Amino acid sequence: MAQGGDGGGLAGRLIDVGTRYVLRAAEKVLNDPRGQEAVARAVGMAQRGRRRMEQVQERVMDAAGIPGRQDYQDLAKQLARIKRKARELGEKLHAERKRSPRDPAGGGGGA
Repeated sequence: MAQGGDGGGLAGRLIDVGTRYVLRAAEKVLNDPRGQEAVARAVGMAQRGRRRMEQVQERVMDAAGIPGRQDYQDLAKQLARIKRKARELGEKLHAERKRSPRDPAGGGGGA
């Protein structure tokens, strides 16, 4: 980490100077319409490349029999529904036991 003005040493000064130069260069590129266009093209290419990579990854994983992200998300939703239903059933069971107490040992009742 560079220490500004505290005598951060040579490395700190180099980082500070380098950062200033990079910021100045980036500012010039972004202020020029051609630079803006080039950045926009680069971002578009990166986004298309990422989408393409995801498609290829999905196909490879499908061919290998490995579930993808969507499969995991679907399973997580199903598990959440099952947990919620189990909790609801447990609450109903608990309420039912409170209303009609039985032999805690489960003996079924009578002599």
